[in-house]
Amino acid sequence: MDFKFVLNEICAVLETYRGRDKILRTLCYSLKLVGGLTGNELLGDKLIYISKHLSDTRATLRLLDDIPMLKFSLDYGLGKKEDSKFLSYVGVLCNLIDHIYYPIEKIAWLAEHKLITKVNSSKWDTACTICWLLSIYLSLFRSLRHLCHLEKHLAELESKNNSIEDIKEFKRKEIYEFITITRLFLDLIHATSSFPRGRLFPFELTTWQVGLIGSTSSILGLYQIFTKRHM
Repeated sequence: MDFKFVLNEICAVLETYRGRDKILRTLCYSLKLVGGLTGNELLGDKLIYISKHLSDTRATLRLLDDIPMLKFSLDYGLGKKEDSKFLSYVGVLCNLIDHIYYPIEKIAWLAEHKLITKVNSSKWDTACTICWLLSIYLSLFRSLRHLCHLEKHLAELESKNNSIEDIKEFKRKEIYEFITITRLFLDLIHATSSFPRGRLFPFELTTWQVGLIGSTSSILGLYQIFTKRHM
């Protein structure tokens, strides 16, 4: 693996919106992690301040996500490519929740920046978190079911003595799905802990714990982006 190959891979990811967002997310939570762990209070405050601005940047860029999400939903349709009708229903419901999320986030963003008055931005932020939580939960459930289907197909391939390449391909897909489940589970913990203490989560996560969960999830997401390019 030479320097030029690595540079090309990084540039290819940075040229996509999803890749750039994942890198910003990784930086955001990594800074939060270091800021929460450092013994230097002044340095910690600066890192957390930068982390907040990176998070605000991601939120601003998400204002344009409606149309790409609409295209994704139209391409997905009723989920005919899913392994079962039930998974199709879950996929459609997940897309619907994501569509609801974006206008709610826009209202929260406008209220936070005082562009609309007499609107409590914290209530709209909570509504955003609820949509995010539901979307993660449904995606996690769908990935678990998909992993079960992959394991079933893999067992059938091994019992029928299929080619080693076919088995390796399914194992790669299985590992990829397992990483997805791990990432979604971390996001689920993060989303749940965002609610006031005692509602859904028994305790409040500290700054460094949020940073650790978020940065780990983001690194796994980045790994999946690089991996998917060569699957």
